[in-house]
Amino acid sequence: MRPHSRDVIGGLTPKTGPPPPAPAHAGGLSVHGTFEGDAGLTRADEFFGDNHSFNQTLFDKFVDFSNRYGGGFYNLTVAGELRFSRIQDSIATNPQFTFKNVRYLTAYGETVFPINFFIDGRETERKLSMEAAASFFRDMKFPPDFHRSSHPTSAEGVEEVIGAHPWLPGGNADGQLNNYVVDPNSADFTDTCRFYEFVVVAVQGLYPNPTGILKRNLIKNLGFWYNSGFSLLQCTELHPYGQL
Repeated sequence: MRPHSRDVIGGLTPKTGPPPPAPAHAGGLSVHGTFEGDAGLTRADEFFGDNHSFNQTLFDKFVDFSNRYGGGFYNLTVAGELRFSRIQDSIATNPQFTFKNVRYLTAYGETVFPINFFIDGRETERKLSMEAAASFFRDMKFPPDFHRSSHPTSAEGVEEVIGAHPWLPGGNADGQLNNYVVDPNSADFTDTCRFYEFVVVAVQGLYPNPTGILKRNLIKNLGFWYNSGFSLLQCTELHPYGQL
């Protein structure tokens, strides 16, 4: 969460203003542990040194699974198998693998994102071609003559992906490979109020003693965060910096 309401996709840049006081950081969405996380579909884990560049090996796996389980297309069946396989990859190769709280939720969200947002709105079947997938993931641009979805969409299909291989949040413990331990305190899809609470506590850790405009903006942004959907879930609203 940026106190001045400007975000950057990559790392530190002066274009978002002066950096906040420590222990907060001014990195963007690709900073590990904020929005970005392990077991991505086409990007490597941060442990291996580059968590944001297109990874051809992982995209080849994306294509391979689409051929094996989707007849050459990426659909919910492929999504369920690929999500599970990428979790297993990270457990076996990343001693710092973590898959809980924000990352647990966004990992499943990103798995269905291509189906909900990358398929041309004129298509009647929920399956993504490999040509369109390459355009989005590798080339980072819309395919020629692309039409957006014909209806509002969000994270449809998440339940089906989770149901293919149910998995609990956690991570590799003690810096050891193949040592996945479930975290019973993590947010998951059965208790999203924990997700809200986790973010608030994380923000408070980054900005322990804000003052002035920074404090005001943090209060406002935490209010926006609560009203983004957690108020409808009747989660208890937290006010670590008081109220305006």
